[in-house]
Amino acid sequence: MKKKLTASEWLLKQAKRHKRRNFLYTLIVLVITLVLLVVAISSQKVESVDSIPKSGNNIRMTYLGNINLNSHIRNINLNDVFASLKQPLKQSDFSTASLHVNHFSDKSDENLKKNLENILFLKDQNIKSVNLINNEVDNVQAQDLSKKVEAQTEYNFLTGNGSNPINSKTVQQTIKNKKIANVSFTDVESNYTGPLKNTTSISLDPNIFMPLLKKLKQNNDYVVVNVDWGIPNERNVTERQREYAKALINSGADIIIGHNSVIQEIDKYKNKPIFYSLGNTTSDEFLSKNHKGMIVQQDWTGKASRFHLTPIKSSDGKITRDLMSKMEQRKFYNNIKGEHVNLKAEKDGGYSFE
Repeated sequence: MKKKLTASEWLLKQAKRHKRRNFLYTLIVLVITLVLLVVAISSQKVESVDSIPKSGNNIRMTYLGNINLNSHIRNINLNDVFASLKQPLKQSDFSTASLHVNHFSDKSDENLKKNLENILFLKDQNIKSVNLINNEVDNVQAQDLSKKVEAQTEYNFLTGNGSNPINSKTVQQTIKNKKIANVSFTDVESNYTGPLKNTTSISLDPNIFMPLLKKLKQNNDYVVVNVDWGIPNERNVTERQREYAKALINSGADIIIGHNSVIQEIDKYKNKPIFYSLGNTTSDEFLSKNHKGMIVQQDWTGKASRFHLTPIKSSDGKITRDLMSKMEQRKFYNNIKGEHVNLKAEKDGGYSFE
């Protein structure tokens, strides 16, 4: 005769039975979830960014945001990472980007080698001018890296590295009989700027940029200014950024390409475009907004310009056109629309303006 269980004993017995079953069910669900995740990642389609049609003898200029090619991102073939940007970069006459200097190794030679490989890779993508963003290496390594780049490319490739108008590094190139200059500044006096950034970029100091830009404008037809500024991860433009943007344009800048870890507003001052931040071209940061950026294509006639901007994002380590929902598109538009710029929606999900 079976022993009659008390209520508490019966509940304990049932709990043990279900515990074994629950473990099995949980294991099955976990395996299925992992399989679906692998399938989803492997099936993600990379959407290419189209090159806008060229007009006549216009000069095509292309601008990218922050690029990070650290050890994690380099686990993927870099040609696959940049595959979606192949056409707009190939069709460009002049293009710029900001590249993070990374810490790959405690051995300085190995560290320099990997960072040099990143820079030369961008050069192979038809990027004509690179601004280095440094939060990782000391001044000695930064200087050594600059020398190695110049030895394998040419002096007219890297911008930055200057504490005064005399030693400030600029890029000046002649394209289709037009002289184009590129210079990069960092707001090193900002409370949000790391102490190592001044080793690879010119300080955003009026005593430096005013005479420098004045001279560049005297000797060139078009002056492109890159600026690392603003509050990291903050979409709102600060008053400090707005005042510096006006000062840069008053000093000779024809266009301002801003750099921050997120996308910021687009505006104009004295009919000169200000892209306060193009966001990140590549990123492995945690926040989803750090995976988003813009690529800007400019057609310049020598007098007037037409701009086309395309939203992009990092997906599974690769750059792809950002196919946003209606709600995301509205949010994106509200984020980038400045007071003095008239954005026209385009079929590719991007915007254009003149």
